[in-house]
Amino acid sequence: MSIEASYRRVTPDEFAHLQRDPEAAQSFFGTNLEDLENPESLIARLQEEESSDRYLSVGKDWHALHFLLTGDGELKPHPLPPPPLANVVQGGTETPWPCTYGHVRVLVPEEVRAVADALRQISIGELRSRFSIESFNAAQIYPHGRRGRWTDEDAESVFEVYPQVVEFFQAAAREGDLILLSSD
Repeated sequence: MSIEASYRRVTPDEFAHLQRDPEAAQSFFGTNLEDLENPESLIARLQEEESSDRYLSVGKDWHALHFLLTGDGELKPHPLPPPPLANVVQGGTETPWPCTYGHVRVLVPEEVRAVADALRQISIGELRSRFSIESFNAAQIYPHGRRGRWTDEDAESVFEVYPQVVEFFQAAAREGDLILLSSD
């Protein structure tokens, strides 16, 4: 089973609604019994979400992205407050809403703006210059490459998703949105 990370943008009002309404939160973050009874509706909802500019999946590239941004391969908790780049993948505050691996995490608008500003300073060229097959393999960056070891080709998907992450955080910062992080 693979661990995949995703982001959702929500307004402060939407977040407050999810906090007040457990059924809405359950439906928002996963499937509820009605979804299981109507798989066509569930598929349509998931397809709509994936095509939205308010949702972004980074798939299995979350750990590689975190390593390239922070140099940290162990994902240990950081002292408070965490540096903005540490918030990109594993940051924010834990919510009560479970996801497959832990709980959904939330970045408040101030944290989103700090991340957006920090990401703006790192070009795709800079990110590429930080990649080293040796360091990825030594740090055992998930998913450890397709053949058990990282190759240059394995890293390409990270460089493809990075501009999307930058734009996602910048859009959320412009709109004053919160970002929810989920590992499933």
